[in-house]
Amino acid sequence: MMVSESVVDRFAKQILGHWLDSLGNSIIVSESPEEQKLTAVLTPLIDHPEAKDRILTITRPTSHSSWRCGNANLEFADTGERRLVWVTEDGRRSVWSRSEAPNLAVGASEMDGTSVAFPWLLNNVPAEPWLPLDVPRDILYDGARIAALHDIRQMIGPRSEPQERLTHILMDHDLHPQRRGGDYLIPSSDSPLWQTLNVSDSARKSIAQRITSIPHEALSQRISWSGDSEVWVGRHKISVRPRDVQALSNRWVPQPKDERKPLEIARLLALYSVFDNPLSNRRNGVHLGLDPEIRRHCDFELFASPLNAAVANGRFSSKWPHIEWRFGSIGSYPSVIDYLPVNSVVCINPPFTEAYLADVMARLGELKLRFRLRIAIPIQEAAWRKKLHSSL
Repeated sequence: MMVSESVVDRFAKQILGHWLDSLGNSIIVSESPEEQKLTAVLTPLIDHPEAKDRILTITRPTSHSSWRCGNANLEFADTGERRLVWVTEDGRRSVWSRSEAPNLAVGASEMDGTSVAFPWLLNNVPAEPWLPLDVPRDILYDGARIAALHDIRQMIGPRSEPQERLTHILMDHDLHPQRRGGDYLIPSSDSPLWQTLNVSDSARKSIAQRITSIPHEALSQRISWSGDSEVWVGRHKISVRPRDVQALSNRWVPQPKDERKPLEIARLLALYSVFDNPLSNRRNGVHLGLDPEIRRHCDFELFASPLNAAVANGRFSSKWPHIEWRFGSIGSYPSVIDYLPVNSVVCINPPFTEAYLADVMARLGELKLRFRLRIAIPIQEAAWRKKLHSSL
């Protein structure tokens, strides 16, 4: 005989909602009133393509038996309803702990420690866990990454120099030695790159804490459309340009009616927004504005994106080809160099950040021998300036 509905209701009040377990899973427990049962969706927090969600039923067969979740019995529940311990018949334990509510204070400006620096960039929707079964795992984790970077911009506040420096840190992260094997978008919390950001020690500590929290937020920072002109990522809203949406739609490589298309467009627009200074109404200016007509007459563009490439699909490399292949990218700098045909006309318009300019200048001799170059480099007082003068 199944346990009475009232008992299920009492237990549901304790267990419904979001948990984290000792095995590295995020768990959302929900109730189905029609079927009088509880369901737990376990989502591995590890960002791995083979990680899979699991759906388990929580039941209590009789009033004298223990609650069961999958093949485990409830062994302990503390009085504060903050911790549950489940144990399987062979003795394996899983400890569930209540996740902390997102700390929206991390969006506070360093200027006063309490107010939000850019309230017009927030949608005032509280972050809350949701069932992820219909969203690809890589997009879930990108939502957490993007939300964290926008929170960091709120933390920095209305100070142009550190905002611009953050853009350069994110842009140069690809080429930093610590990048190998690490996160593709964000330097680790202990990366020396953060020491180059001109903020107070307390702000730097808050930034490190915000980065550390990213793996736990894959289920609470959803990427979604709000109308046709805004993408929402958690509590952040990102204005998008109709021409950018159209450009990505035109470059879409999979089937035109692929159900992932709107979400992939939203994800990519949100990713590029992390480079933008909230104090400016313009997109980040880390590239020289090379005439599209010049670029259109090249065989390949070495530094482009699906948003600004002048050449056709399959003719440009970009920042994130593991995502942008869907929009025509063939790879990223510098690895893509080995795959470009010798003697082709290659447009080189790198970000004018310290790491990218130095790296391109170090490869200039090799590039000149292999390709016919159309190059745009800002003239700066740097160690490579003499080499540029003698090479071109």
